[in-house]
Amino acid sequence: MENKKKLCVTCDVCDARKVQESTLAAYASVRIVCGCLLAGQQARELLSRYGVSVVADRTMDLDEEVRTHTVNGRMELKPGQVPAGAKMLLCVNGVLEIAPGCEEVLRQYLGITINGRVLCPESTVHLLSNATVNGCIDAYPDGCILLKSTAVLDRTFHLRSKQDACYHASGRVVALAPDIDFGKLAEKNVRFSTKRLLVVESLAEQAIPLFDERTDIEVLPDGCVFLNDDAELDENLLRRCGGKLYLNGDLTVGRAGAPLLEQFSFLQVNGDIMATRAAEERLGKIEAKYDNLRRVGGTCLCGRSTVNVDRALLEMAEDGVSLMGCALVRVGEDVPPELLRERMVSLTGCASVRCTDAQRAVLQPISEGGASFDGDTQKIDESLSVVTADYYTL
Repeated sequence: MENKKKLCVTCDVCDARKVQESTLAAYASVRIVCGCLLAGQQARELLSRYGVSVVADRTMDLDEEVRTHTVNGRMELKPGQVPAGAKMLLCVNGVLEIAPGCEEVLRQYLGITINGRVLCPESTVHLLSNATVNGCIDAYPDGCILLKSTAVLDRTFHLRSKQDACYHASGRVVALAPDIDFGKLAEKNVRFSTKRLLVVESLAEQAIPLFDERTDIEVLPDGCVFLNDDAELDENLLRRCGGKLYLNGDLTVGRAGAPLLEQFSFLQVNGDIMATRAAEERLGKIEAKYDNLRRVGGTCLCGRSTVNVDRALLEMAEDGVSLMGCALVRVGEDVPPELLRERMVSLTGCASVRCTDAQRAVLQPISEGGASFDGDTQKIDESLSVVTADYYTL
């Protein structure tokens, strides 16, 4: 008799409305972990008959005629977007931006699931009471003009701004350019709605009155440069910022970048600093601000499906090795624990590690992200079929 596989499904939405008995009978067992299970009476009877294990935040009984709309990323909901009488379910994995006047559109959906963030006018929030929001709702005052989440102002903004307008940036407003004319903005009665204001000291007195009292304000030194991304410290970055940097992201400081730290008079990182051992020592000598300091190796392997950690890799990495987001890590059986302890710096977000028990004693303490450790470096479970998806039809 042929051995049947075990099916394990992890997804945001599992559509089981049209599941067939032949599908369930083909597996030894079926386990479903999802945010929302779509099923009708017949589907639920089949799932129960075959002992399907279901872990769901919620279950919805829907007709087969109900259409589902799944968006990965950013979706803008506008008035008139959904035809009257339509039967639809909406799932957004990312950001749902709801434009003003979408009250009727929201009522048209039978269900809404948002895994991420909702951006909407304050008058719309009550219409989301029946929606499932796994994230946050960013509500802005009605009538605001939306800017980018991180809005960087320049000297031309006062020319483009509208009289008596209120501008909303869901993340922050950055006002570091020395020639921003807040006096002209005040004359036009311009106001800003945002969570945070980054402003240089010479502009702070004129800028702050245009923001409401709920805004967190950070006053930065004149000449400071803002970067809205992850970065690595090198000569080019130093030339761009001139030794005064506010980084909205993570900063990597390797062996080559470590000596450059001494040329910074201001360094603030709205994120983590990932530094080698040598850079970590130099970082302690300057007054830098950051969320967390994480030690990484000079050799960093990221996002690989399989990584083989052997003696050659470790011996060549004088500044150590870091592995990030790798699916399977295989450690050579001939790699001594002492060499691992000396050269392996970190394991972050790796799914599975195959190693000996002695190697595991070294690696497990430096592992972050819940990696599973398997003492058999060769064995793979061939009986398990794993599916990971945003939307899965059973």
